[in-house]
Amino acid sequence: MKRFFAIIESPITRTFLLGLVVLSFQTTLFNTLRPLGVVLQVMLLFACASGIAAGSEAGAVTGFIFGLMYDMVLTAPMGLSAVVFGFAGYMAGGVNAFVHEARWWAKIIAVALSTATAVLLYPAASLVVGIDGLLGSRILTVALTCAAFNALLAVPAARIAKWALVKPVRQAIWAE
Repeated sequence: MKRFFAIIESPITRTFLLGLVVLSFQTTLFNTLRPLGVVLQVMLLFACASGIAAGSEAGAVTGFIFGLMYDMVLTAPMGLSAVVFGFAGYMAGGVNAFVHEARWWAKIIAVALSTATAVLLYPAASLVVGIDGLLGSRILTVALTCAAFNALLAVPAARIAKWALVKPVRQAIWAE
């Protein structure tokens, strides 16, 4: 029984379950709500928030996993979103290299910049694998809209990602 609770409390399990919940919101609610005709990228938001919450390496791994989960429901080549989301998580986690604990405004700026970069990088990466037509005149509108939305939810998403990724110092009684 102790081993079961240790598995349930592990950051890997919590991150995977968080990814499933966020993926369900991405494919249902945020696929139909389209401000300015743009699909808001909640999976990318949590990839960036995990970088802020636990550092660049954890952000890259979480972004890669969230990208693979998102690739499972897309028609794009497998791994394209994973590479871009992993880069975005690593880039957002770079804010921790400059300060010990980032302020709320630094988290917002890091999420907005890494989101805009990832949205601009996705069509360029798709050109590398042979998909044409994604790099168009609307890409700046899409990048700015996604960056603004993700900036609004950066601080709450970072708290949720910190809950999922950072192992608590005090363990439960049954996990000792």
